[in-house]
Amino acid sequence: MSLLGLDLGTSGVRAVAVDHAGRELAGAARSTTLARPGPGLVETDTEEVLAASIAVLAEVAAHPAVRADPPEALSFSVQGEAVVPVGADGVARAPAPVSMDRRGAALAARVAAELGEDTIQRITGQPAHPMFSVYKVAGWTGATGLRCLGDYVAARLGARPAIDTSMAARTGTYDVDAGAWSAAILGATGVDERLLPEVVAPGTVVGKLTTAIDGLVAGLPLVAGAHDQAAAYLGGGGRTGERSVVSFGSSDCLTVGTTARPRALVGTGLATYAMGSSGWLTLAGTAAGGWALDWFARLTGGDPDELFEQAASEPPRVLVLPYFAGSGTLDNDPLARGAVVGLDLNTSREDLARAFLESFGFEIRKIVAALGERDIDPGAVHAVGGGARSSRSLGIRASAAGRPLTPVRGNASARGAALLAGVGLGLYPSIDALPAPDAGPALTPDPATTDWYAAQARRFRDLYPTLIPHDRSYPETPDLPETKEQP
Repeated sequence: MSLLGLDLGTSGVRAVAVDHAGRELAGAARSTTLARPGPGLVETDTEEVLAASIAVLAEVAAHPAVRADPPEALSFSVQGEAVVPVGADGVARAPAPVSMDRRGAALAARVAAELGEDTIQRITGQPAHPMFSVYKVAGWTGATGLRCLGDYVAARLGARPAIDTSMAARTGTYDVDAGAWSAAILGATGVDERLLPEVVAPGTVVGKLTTAIDGLVAGLPLVAGAHDQAAAYLGGGGRTGERSVVSFGSSDCLTVGTTARPRALVGTGLATYAMGSSGWLTLAGTAAGGWALDWFARLTGGDPDELFEQAASEPPRVLVLPYFAGSGTLDNDPLARGAVVGLDLNTSREDLARAFLESFGFEIRKIVAALGERDIDPGAVHAVGGGARSSRSLGIRASAAGRPLTPVRGNASARGAALLAGVGLGLYPSIDALPAPDAGPALTPDPATTDWYAAQARRFRDLYPTLIPHDRSYPETPDLPETKEQP
């Protein structure tokens, strides 16, 4: 029997089936549309996401390997922060604003002033930031429920309204220590707790499949999944005290496991949440990692994969600050902007391609230093996502990061979701006992560039605070055109 994982990403959905050893049997993907209807607004169509989900599940179920090893449960990996109002019938009443949507900025600022940023972080485990779901729901009327994408799709397939602890935390409304919705946050934002779903541990069975999907039997157990970074951590082989996972996708994120809640994160941009009773995950990253690479590829008219394979063989005298959608969770600055410095008339496209790849390597180095100051050891680092497919690109990032990066192929988020389906069935005693993925050889820093990258990393660290006055001299939300992103 096999296990199904459905990854509900920002730019598309992907389904995989794995066997009990975690080996992928089949996979399928569909892109979905991101609409930008106005300045600072970025939305996804939940009905398009649902239709794409049903299509990829049917495609995977039709694969000969899966037909020979029928699925016995389905779970979910979920993009964070996207939220949707539903009616009494459980159907969406509006598109879902996604993480980068800025409609909640004014409310987030008001709540931060009222409660204090440190109080918000102590309650929720997340830094005060307008990306969180609770700040985006003001003005919605007539809704009988509020859902994130995972619990929304699961409910449309047959589950009861239930959200896991990691996704509850990413709403910005959940008291991670008390294990309950926060009365203080709800009161400050004006959200009625009755609109929110039940909170359960990742890997909890929350219902059975009632929607007809070709190849899947009615009554298939539906299992609460996890935030996509948590799912990538599980699917990428992350283990508390041993291995962390860096995910190179639309955004880039390093996820580290600890046995208990880290207590030195208040006042930082680091985010943390519980995985039920199975420990805690702490996250930090850059909001527009892969999107920044795609922007550069579009601007220069190159194929992204070919362009970055052709990156310069030597480190350039150019620095890229990859804050194209605000800074990441470490600096927690939505007003930060991207920058390229050090240009001269000899700078080539290949130099710039390498500098873009280096940028998140520098961010990893910066994050690891901040974690070390708080006695959090990432251990060995596994790399997953599109950016882990190329040994050349990953080697450049490893040199800039100053630490080895070990690639794990395949879709780690969907694989992690499938393994959580196994947790729901009792196949694995806990998330710390999940089967490890096949990992390639580690890409190690080039010793010939060690001193250069150490110095360049210091310049990278100093660049952001230098540009703060410049960033704040511009309007907060540019008017962005509507686009269709690719998975």
